[in-house]
Amino acid sequence: MAEYRRRRALYVAERDDRRVRAAIIAGSAALGAALVVVLIGISLHGAAAVLVRSGVAAALLVLVVAATRFFRIPPEIEAWRRDAGAERRTARVLDRLNRAGYTVLHDRSTADSAGNIDHLIIGASGVWVIETDAHRGPVRSSGGGVWAGKAPLRARLGLVAWTGEQVSGALLAELPDGWQLQAQTVLAFARADVPGGLALVDGVLLLPAAGVAEYVLSAGVVLRPLDVAMLVDVAQRALPAYEVAGPPPTWSALAKLRGLRRREQL
Repeated sequence: MAEYRRRRALYVAERDDRRVRAAIIAGSAALGAALVVVLIGISLHGAAAVLVRSGVAAALLVLVVAATRFFRIPPEIEAWRRDAGAERRTARVLDRLNRAGYTVLHDRSTADSAGNIDHLIIGASGVWVIETDAHRGPVRSSGGGVWAGKAPLRARLGLVAWTGEQVSGALLAELPDGWQLQAQTVLAFARADVPGGLALVDGVLLLPAAGVAEYVLSAGVVLRPLDVAMLVDVAQRALPAYEVAGPPPTWSALAKLRGLRRREQL
């Protein structure tokens, strides 16, 4: 969710940087279109009033098209908007765990990653790192890997597993000596069907988003209330809320966003 807001803000900032240039180009194109229409009308011996109206209409048409193109949200941002919507739906499901004494944190960051942790759950059954996937289609396995519909999940699963390791390391670094902890990693599918309702691939649980809370509650008790309280305190310090604001773009923001999206789809 926060990552979508950051990337959209990056694109809007880049668009604002070229606002003046775009206005000049659009104005020049509108003037040129009006002039062409008027010249054609003169060559056809059109009435002056008709020429004026035609020229103004041509200029307005060019300006409307230019404005539509300028303010259109690119497909890359729309894709992240859909991902953010899926994360919000997962968050609403997970927040029910608060009534069972669990702590659910959303959009957390780690020191060694520019990305974010979608959801972090801490409670009696342990520490859970939940990442949401918004692809459609059934989850299936083949010789080439695991897929959600037509989208390959190999890179995503590796990233989720790595995030779990980062979370475990960050928490253990702040806990007293002697602690043993391994965050459980889950890839929650907001729109894809998981055959059998559950799968384990490369140490990552694959679950439908609607069933994550129930699975967490049924996983058993491994932490005492005092341990849970200590972990929550450490997590809030070691894994702070993800910052939406980012540094100014050093190259075309749209090109950067498209590159990020392509890498996520590998």
